[in-house]
Amino acid sequence: MAQYDDSTGGIGLDGGLDGLMLGLDLEGESGTRYMDDMSLNGITVENSQKIKYPGGRTSPFFAGCLSLGGNRATNQSFTQANTPATNASLPPGWMWENEWTSSNSFGMHIGSVQPAMSGSLWFGGYDQNRIIGDILSLSGGPRDGITLWDIGIDVIGSKSPFDFESNDDLLATGNSCIGSGLDVSIDGCSPYMTLPRSTCANIAANLPVRFDEDLGLYLWNTTSDKYNEIITSATALTFSFISSSNTDPVKIRVPFMHLNLTLSAPLLDIPTPYFPCHVNGKGEYVLGRVFLQDAFIGANWHPDANTWWLAQAPGRSIQATSNIGGNDWKASWSGVWDDESEPSNTPTSDSTNKETNKEGEESGMSTGAKAGIAIGAVGALLAVVLGAFFWFRRRNQTRASQTVQTTPSEATSPMPSKLPLSELPNHEMEPNPSPYQRYELPS
Repeated sequence: MAQYDDSTGGIGLDGGLDGLMLGLDLEGESGTRYMDDMSLNGITVENSQKIKYPGGRTSPFFAGCLSLGGNRATNQSFTQANTPATNASLPPGWMWENEWTSSNSFGMHIGSVQPAMSGSLWFGGYDQNRIIGDILSLSGGPRDGITLWDIGIDVIGSKSPFDFESNDDLLATGNSCIGSGLDVSIDGCSPYMTLPRSTCANIAANLPVRFDEDLGLYLWNTTSDKYNEIITSATALTFSFISSSNTDPVKIRVPFMHLNLTLSAPLLDIPTPYFPCHVNGKGEYVLGRVFLQDAFIGANWHPDANTWWLAQAPGRSIQATSNIGGNDWKASWSGVWDDESEPSNTPTSDSTNKETNKEGEESGMSTGAKAGIAIGAVGALLAVVLGAFFWFRRRNQTRASQTVQTTPSEATSPMPSKLPLSELPNHEMEPNPSPYQRYELPS
């Protein structure tokens, strides 16, 4: 984690809070968009805005949101009263226009704190090792939404902490309004899975948790034997998506090991493990960072492409091959979960906790490196929008209808042939990068 120094001379504009974190109530002063030169080792923004929970409690943002581009855009103009308009480049668009990369695109897997798995962020391409199975291909951008067909619980290992091997229909049971799926946005700036209360209740009925009305979240009952069994077992919460070209569901699994997070001050005085299914009255449903621990997401913002992708990301045991798309997801978790091992009840820290966003130990992220920004140059500067956006340009138009297709990950790239997502050499930036060396892209 890094913090933006607002004394560096960057241009700050009022950003408002609308659209910053989808699916959550926010309060406080307007957000700030910063336009500044950025060295490519990552920065975030801390400001005075807060997340407001259903019972009235608030929690400050401890991490800002970095723009990773916008629909059909390479830059954006920002205006405020009595000042000239300011034009800011969006990172993937700037790199593409300056021929650092072969496309105006990005590919990302956030990774996780426990078990420790560094994130991967590539501009102009994607890391094929972060994709398993089919890739969902949709028009527009991740905030335009995708239809979630169902949610279930799957037992992957031979030893089940439940009295079933699989339990489906958790999305719509008890809620006739959902019908044939639920439109959800994918938003890495939002921390939780914000879903209908009936859906969260269906999932929670299988877990040793209780609902906290004030927080709109479920707290784990850590005194239950089932708690230890579930969070260490080879089991997962499964999200199913149906494409227009394939009636078979494309599943993305999130292990319960990743659904054991921790709330701390100022929300609770004592650190408390919680299950991150969030309920509020906004009627806006979002799969946030907790989901993206186990999902790959990418987009090509070129007008002729205007496409984004969603796929299953692997577990920590990533194989050192150029493409593991056809491999078994279960194998990527080998050695991380073990049906016979002694359980550990140490929860993963909440992503809103300032302390746990500091640099990890050896297995965690190193300064300016483990974001995995696989571009063909290091240490250059560019104008960038920070603050009120996460990856996508804030759009005023209504959501566009989606065209969904599935693409096998064994393909070179889930893109039109004229705009390939190039494989880029995986180059880690040093904490104090030297003048950049350009790496040629493969033809």
